[in-house]
Amino acid sequence: MALQRDLSLTNLILAVVTGTIGSGWLFAPYFTAKLAGGGSLLAWSVGGLMAFLLALVFAELGSVVPSSGALAQIPLLSHGRLSGFIGGWAVWLSYVALPAVELLALLEYLSSSLPWLTVQHNGGEELSLAGHAVAVLLLILLCWINLNGVRSLARWIDNLTWWKLIVPVGVAITLMLISGHWGNLRLPVGGTQGADVVQAVGSGGVLFSLLGFRTAMDLAGEARRPSRDVPLAMGLGLGICLAIYLLLQLSFLVSVPPDQLTNGWHSLSLSAHGGPVVALAMGLGLSWMVTLLLIDAVVSPGATALTYVGVSARISWMMGECGLVPKALGQLNRQGVPHIALILSTLVSALMLAVGPGWQSIVSFLTSTLIIALATGPISLMALRRQLPNAPRGYQLPMASWLCPLSFVMATWAISWCGRSALEGAVLCIGIPTLLFVVHRRWTGIDMDVRSALWWPLYLGLLVLNTELFGDGGLLQLPQAGQLLVLAGIALGVMPLAVFSALTEASPHAQLEGTSTT
Repeated sequence: MALQRDLSLTNLILAVVTGTIGSGWLFAPYFTAKLAGGGSLLAWSVGGLMAFLLALVFAELGSVVPSSGALAQIPLLSHGRLSGFIGGWAVWLSYVALPAVELLALLEYLSSSLPWLTVQHNGGEELSLAGHAVAVLLLILLCWINLNGVRSLARWIDNLTWWKLIVPVGVAITLMLISGHWGNLRLPVGGTQGADVVQAVGSGGVLFSLLGFRTAMDLAGEARRPSRDVPLAMGLGLGICLAIYLLLQLSFLVSVPPDQLTNGWHSLSLSAHGGPVVALAMGLGLSWMVTLLLIDAVVSPGATALTYVGVSARISWMMGECGLVPKALGQLNRQGVPHIALILSTLVSALMLAVGPGWQSIVSFLTSTLIIALATGPISLMALRRQLPNAPRGYQLPMASWLCPLSFVMATWAISWCGRSALEGAVLCIGIPTLLFVVHRRWTGIDMDVRSALWWPLYLGLLVLNTELFGDGGLLQLPQAGQLLVLAGIALGVMPLAVFSALTEASPHAQLEGTSTT
């Protein structure tokens, strides 16, 4: 049984918006402002440029591989089984944790009205036993909605996304009109401005919020005209969301009372009422906005969690179809939904709720993991142009010989900007399962295309070594400009080796049935 192709261009654009405007709009403006102050607008612009470059790369890849779970299949297609597992595992790991992140945000906001959802621990908030129970019940509900099939999912996404578009814009405009402390834009941050902007992009939630464009690729196998609609949906959806986030950041900056910024943006604290935007609204006496925000704290993270419960299952489904994980994960139910993969993803998300730290910490880890997976895009694009020169391409990246290296350099910067602990945690969580995969395949005698995957340990190893030597607190710490140059050198040195080591022909283990569908 094949996946049902029921999604229109509008459905895909709304899925991108739903995947992009989740808990990010409730938390990212606050953390970004603390890190960069008025420079947070620059942080969103830099993050937007990075996301657009990656979106352009994956627009072409999405038209070549128009199937659900395509992010797990692209490195397999160009570089073979071992690369396919590494890239697919990194994507799945980040996707399966996203519902947990969104539910953590949802319950943290609701704790201002329902304090029994959280408990204080080590100076922060964690889910209480009752809060964990509520979160698990919500995950089960999201799983049930996804099990009902893609048409049901599309209806829920469409209905919720219009709300997610209207509320943030309305809140932003209202806060600017009522407050309007434009002098806040000139207030000092309390640290080195350049370094703070960089940190805001990686660990302030900017890239975490903007990388939702990939949702269109994850649902490509259910699109009516994937080669045309997937690239359009990624570009249009990302443009809409970036405009909304810039508006939200500006409104946040000018809405904070100046008396809370006497010691700079770094000292700002707006967590007393369960969430920073709610705290602002309460300080302004806007009780109606507090109610609206608490409702949106359910809708926005809930809709994003709903989307990623489904798309994480499609990643593991595709890995099962391609033989990278047990075949059982590739089974579909009567509605054409990968039910076993969906249930597995839900169970793992529930486990992550038990170990998840604060929103900002886990966002840094997930951003690092996801960008590691996306970094293979520019490499695979160059390789697939050689391997599949005649494949239908609804969109073709112009100046690919320049834009692919540039996007790979920017992805490398972004991985480093997530911070040392996030990078090392991501490498560890990718590396250990990869070693188990290699041992199992060696034991069973299945070829893994090892030569084509050797660039992965070289690249990740150099990133970790750079962080230990030249990163903040490293043995030979360099200024920010020096760090950027070293990372660019690593990227430009590894990329030709990675492209050159690709398979001579596209892997026959990939699933390309949807390629001819337009």
